[in-house]
Amino acid sequence: MARHILSIKGLGEKASWLLVQQALGMPEPKLQTDFMAQRVALLMFSQHSLPERLCVSAAVRQMGGAVVYEGNRGIWRTEMSDYQEQLLPVFSYYIDCMYMYGLPVGGWDMEASCLRFPLINAGSPDAHPAHALADIACMLRNSRYLNGVTCAWIGCVNGTLHSLIEATAWFPFALRVAVPSRTDVAPLREAVARLGSSVTFHETPEEAAHGANYVFAGCRSGLTDEEREHWRVDPALLARAAGDVRLMLSASPVAAIRVDDSVLTSKSSLLVQQAEYRLRVHKRMLHWVFLDNETGI
Repeated sequence: MARHILSIKGLGEKASWLLVQQALGMPEPKLQTDFMAQRVALLMFSQHSLPERLCVSAAVRQMGGAVVYEGNRGIWRTEMSDYQEQLLPVFSYYIDCMYMYGLPVGGWDMEASCLRFPLINAGSPDAHPAHALADIACMLRNSRYLNGVTCAWIGCVNGTLHSLIEATAWFPFALRVAVPSRTDVAPLREAVARLGSSVTFHETPEEAAHGANYVFAGCRSGLTDEEREHWRVDPALLARAAGDVRLMLSASPVAAIRVDDSVLTSKSSLLVQQAEYRLRVHKRMLHWVFLDNETGI
């Protein structure tokens, strides 16, 4: 049976830690290999995302593979919805793995699908395993240990937040979450209760950022006009955090809550390092999905 990567929960503790450790251990993120030689990856993006397309394409191409991109135009989403059971076996004759972006994955039953090629979630509204694992690798690079590390999430709910919450079951960091007032946090609280992990919810960005070692700037699409003016990462907000606080962007700078230029260009910003580790993680993911399941990972 093919391996798939849809969520942190689906990966499990052992594989999640393995991918993070392997990403940290890569000597050069842009290393050229032939691991994907003669392999074709299909990128099916239901939403446009240049950063995700670039990252996935770079990972496949730097490993010697070929990429076929299908964007959000056309009727393929309807075809996939109506004829998924019939189409996916046909795809197996043409491709070796498939990336999906923008489609919820929570209800997918991969065991029942019996796919003969790996399916990788490159980002969805309910899960973004690559971003979460890459950001955890960044934290380990800068803090060495996660015990005692506190993260603050400020912004709307997206796949990265869902995956970070799931990751608290395997990785020992605390997460303080501030989401817009109109957000229904009941599903998030239920998920945290099931995990029994160190995730707390706060009313304001200032409360969430208090004493944090890492501040995640989430997207701003669900903010009210009043919140758009107030929810921002600036020196005053970071002054409430720990002295060694680092900024992590969990959306593109255009889509994220406002981040002052002085913060984005400062030594506190890990924007470039995040891009590096997302490339590292995607390469390790490709290794993992294609390796034989001999160790039971």
